[in-house]
Amino acid sequence: MRFPHFTFASVVTLLLVSQPVQSASITAAEWYSDCAAYIGVLTGTGDGDDLEITYCMGQTLGIVSGLETGSRIGALSMASLLALLLNLDRDAVFQIFNEVSPEELLGFCKPAETTGSQLISIVADYFRRHPDKAGLPATAVFFEALQEAYPCASEPQSTGPQEPAGPE
Repeated sequence: MRFPHFTFASVVTLLLVSQPVQSASITAAEWYSDCAAYIGVLTGTGDGDDLEITYCMGQTLGIVSGLETGSRIGALSMASLLALLLNLDRDAVFQIFNEVSPEELLGFCKPAETTGSQLISIVADYFRRHPDKAGLPATAVFFEALQEAYPCASEPQSTGPQEPAGPE
């Protein structure tokens, strides 16, 4: 059996991708607790000081940015691995990769003008409707909430085989 040729960089990349990562990720319940004061402000049921609001906003925007960046890195890693293992034309693979929008990778299409406050409200509402997800990583709950709130428009689906056009 012939194995594909690996460069030093590709071996290092494969090792990094396969190693467990020590994460400082927080659960959805921890995020909700950290943002409780600001969520109260947004819903008109409480008040929060500037430090609480700033902390919540920073945490929220960091999670969303992490999802966006992580999706690109993950897709690039997968494209690299497939190109190596299947001996594909690397230039063609990366050209296709660069044509895929971040939204297609993430599976949600939030408008560019979406504010941090809107993101907090969306995720908080989703969390209140799904309290069983409290122990999940906040990133997983953000991902689900944003996919629900901002679905991407899909291509029109065919309803089945089309009848051939008759003679005109």
